[in-house]
Amino acid sequence: EVMALTRNASCVHEKIGVYENYHPGQHAAMVLTEDIDLRIFPRHWQHAFLVERDSDLGPRRSVQVFDAAGDAVHKIFLRDGSDHAAFARLVKEYANEEQSADATFSVRQPPEAPKIALDKVDILRKEWKRLTDTHQFLRLVSKLKMNRLGA
Repeated sequence: EVMALTRNASCVHEKIGVYENYHPGQHAAMVLTEDIDLRIFPRHWQHAFLVERDSDLGPRRSVQVFDAAGDAVHKIFLRDGSDHAAFARLVKEYANEEQSADATFSVRQPPEAPKIALDKVDILRKEWKRLTDTHQFLRLVSKLKMNRLGA
């Protein structure tokens, strides 16, 4: 059991659970359990760090993933009931011998500009009301030759 954390400028999303039911994919991968429903876009997961910090309550361990520009993408924090031996095995297997504080990041890419199809707004609104799952949204806007920001 771990705490999964994802954040952006508007919110922080924390879930307690177990990473199971993993479905790999080149464009998108997924962890799907009752507690953790995570969509992973591997091209954005460029740097991962195994972090161990001392605190008043003892060591605090985490796996922290960043994009090419150095922005945090996802973090996994161990809890008291977590498999700390598994974390130690990760450190042993994947730790880079070079442990400097320096890291190389790329320039942040600007977000895609909105693609708007004003002649299809009525269709968008009609189809929006029929959506039954959030994952249908991107297919809808693609079909209408829009993107998420434009819609």
